[in-house]
Amino acid sequence: MLSLPSVAAAYAGNSAYDQCVLQSLRDSWNSAASMLIQQSCDTLYRNGALLLPRERAFHECMIQALPGVRDDFAIQQISAICRRRGAM
Repeated sequence: MLSLPSVAAAYAGNSAYDQCVLQSLRDSWNSAASMLIQQSCDTLYRNGALLLPRERAFHECMIQALPGVRDDFAIQQISAICRRRGAM
């Protein structure tokens, strides 16, 4: 059985994740971009404590740059730039 503090902590983590998804996906036009945004939100807000700074930078870049993208080529270019910025 989960204790009340652990449930509250889990909810707080989900709240930040949910906010990331809601804000980032509202202008989404492309299913591939949507999937990458969701994965980056998941990585940052559910596994963020385990990330190296370069990994965090990559996922933050993806969340900032992908909303509104319509073209698969643009997604590839954004991913490449975010990888370079994060030195991944």
